[in-house]
Amino acid sequence: MATSVRSYPMPDDILTAILELARREKGADRLAFRGHDDELQSVFAELSKDPKRSLLRLFVFSDSGPRPYSPTLNDSVSKLQLAGFLGRQNPDYEVVFTTTAARDYYETVLSNIFSDDEKNQLSEIAKVFLSHIRSV
Repeated sequence: MATSVRSYPMPDDILTAILELARREKGADRLAFRGHDDELQSVFAELSKDPKRSLLRLFVFSDSGPRPYSPTLNDSVSKLQLAGFLGRQNPDYEVVFTTTAARDYYETVLSNIFSDDEKNQLSEIAKVFLSHIRSV
């Protein structure tokens, strides 16, 4: 059975890249920020409103509830936690942080699948993301 190389980024890859590029932009060993699920949903809903951020189109938001919500974003956050790319600090799991596994995955895999234009877009998104979060 023949297999093919995936030619498009997955939502999990986009989220990992944004968080890793935000960590690099900040110049820290890890990115740590206050981010309950509803806060992350609100930040990404706002970021996705700019049509120039085409990579965020994969995170479709519903406005039918009290706050914007993307099942895809929620699923991606869960997958990154299971993969060990994201962690949450106790006791309230309010602080989200990136891990060295996310850094390694970006360097060995993701940096090779995104085009230069996509990397530029992801870097811009990461910078704006940093302005919307509460770092710790």
